[in-house]
Amino acid sequence: MAQINSQLAQFTAATAAVTLSAGQKLSRNFRYYRAGAEDSTSVTRNELLLICHNIRMDMFGMHNLLIDEKMQQSPFLVSLASAVFDGFENLHRKVLFFDAGRIESVIPEIDMQRAFWSGYTEPSFYSIELSERLERALPSSMKLISKQIEQFPDQAEI
Repeated sequence: MAQINSQLAQFTAATAAVTLSAGQKLSRNFRYYRAGAEDSTSVTRNELLLICHNIRMDMFGMHNLLIDEKMQQSPFLVSLASAVFDGFENLHRKVLFFDAGRIESVIPEIDMQRAFWSGYTEPSFYSIELSERLERALPSSMKLISKQIEQFPDQAEI
């Protein structure tokens, strides 16, 4: 039996990761734009905290892949980074439901993270500095965002 070319296997895995990421974005957008009027006019604090939790879990998964030398070239890093970026985009969109006075301190932190994670499509993004940032700076940033969201009212409506 012929052996699979290593580059072909990596390309196949990368294609699968991109397909997965694109499918998740399409599914999210479909749910967002097809939601009924009652679904799209309110957001709960717990919903925002769940988004923060999911972002932290994706960051944790990325960190685990980056510290494993065999997995440092994994195309699934891109998929996880895409999920983190989408999480911040979703968080930003939903935080805007709350009063301006409540969100003025959390929006700059979310925007800073959105700006950082927007570079996930660049190969230079996946460096040793990313692993260090995932270990030190990003958990404290997520903790700050979560703490500020915990101070929000239970629900906000448009």
